[in-house]
Amino acid sequence: GGKDVLCRLLQAVPRARRLYDLNLRPGSESADLVSELLRTANVVKLNEEELKFIHEFAGLPAETEGFCRAGLERYGWSAVCVTLGAKGCAMLAGGEYVEAGGHRVDVADTVGAGDAFAAAFMHGISSNWPAAQIAEFSNRVGALVASAHGAIPNWTMEEVVDL
Repeated sequence: GGKDVLCRLLQAVPRARRLYDLNLRPGSESADLVSELLRTANVVKLNEEELKFIHEFAGLPAETEGFCRAGLERYGWSAVCVTLGAKGCAMLAGGEYVEAGGHRVDVADTVGAGDAFAAAFMHGISSNWPAAQIAEFSNRVGALVASAHGAIPNWTMEEVVDL
């Protein structure tokens, strides 16, 4: 199954960054599987509802900064981000905790916005940017994708900067 493929992939590239973007769906949450994946990941992205789920079964703090710091301590993550929808995000990366506000856009289609955010988050981490720059860039890319139709709209860095 999918878990076997994931395990083989992780064994094949043990030093690769491992992003876990929770994407929990109602009725398909498994505390055991989530716990295992949280231990396997070194970068984690989740939303506020997913934070509450982890808080309830793992006992991590319910507020964002405490959650991020305790998760880093317990699981050994190098970075963690809690997306806050239109309010932006909270992020701990490079030892620095930041909260960055969202960008007001006319939402055309939210499909793909979370994945675009995650890609921008990983780009910033891979580029060794400061947490505030990663958070701001990720929020802009997610908002830009949400403002366009389709999961993978065409966009440019100029549009991200101009947002």
